[in-house]
Amino acid sequence: MTAKTITVVDEQGRPFIDAVISVAAAAGEKSNLPAPSRQPAIMDQVNRQFEPTTLVIEQGQTVVFPNSDNIRHHVYSFSQPKPFEIKLYAGDSVPPVQFDKSGIVVLGCNIHDSMLGFIYVKDSNPSWQTNQNGQAEITTAQGEILIWHPDLSVNHLERLPYALTGGDEPVTITLPRVAQLETSKRVFGSSKFKRQ
Repeated sequence: MTAKTITVVDEQGRPFIDAVISVAAAAGEKSNLPAPSRQPAIMDQVNRQFEPTTLVIEQGQTVVFPNSDNIRHHVYSFSQPKPFEIKLYAGDSVPPVQFDKSGIVVLGCNIHDSMLGFIYVKDSNPSWQTNQNGQAEITTAQGEILIWHPDLSVNHLERLPYALTGGDEPVTITLPRVAQLETSKRVFGSSKFKRQ
């Protein structure tokens, strides 16, 4: 298997940071899940934002949701892989949440509209996350990969297929940025004041 550098950018050449690139499962292929890490992953809340914005975990892994803000938060998700709710709380007094189905979990806070976070629950297929330059070093013999980033679709859930060519030459993939978290956060947060 050869290593290949993939760079994922939008039409303006801006990198998709923390995009997840995964190998598409072959039709009918059964996935052998690795034993989930015993160590819980951490999705913190800092300055009224989820930290990190995107957390990649293994299927079956647990996540703790400490609240490092000096205000209370109410974390919830309606996402198919794991609907859940942690009612108003402060500190780190809440038990961890287990994510036993693969998929993308969109997180919100019932109190703070601008808070949006994502947990990408991996299946057994290899996956990689892009760095600050939108780059990931991938190793796969498969021809098709899937690319996910919250800005690639309005519902933040779409995984876009991309066919790789053979060889180890670097590849730059340009994709349209459909939703923009930063601008939508500002608009989303200020729109409630306009309604009053």
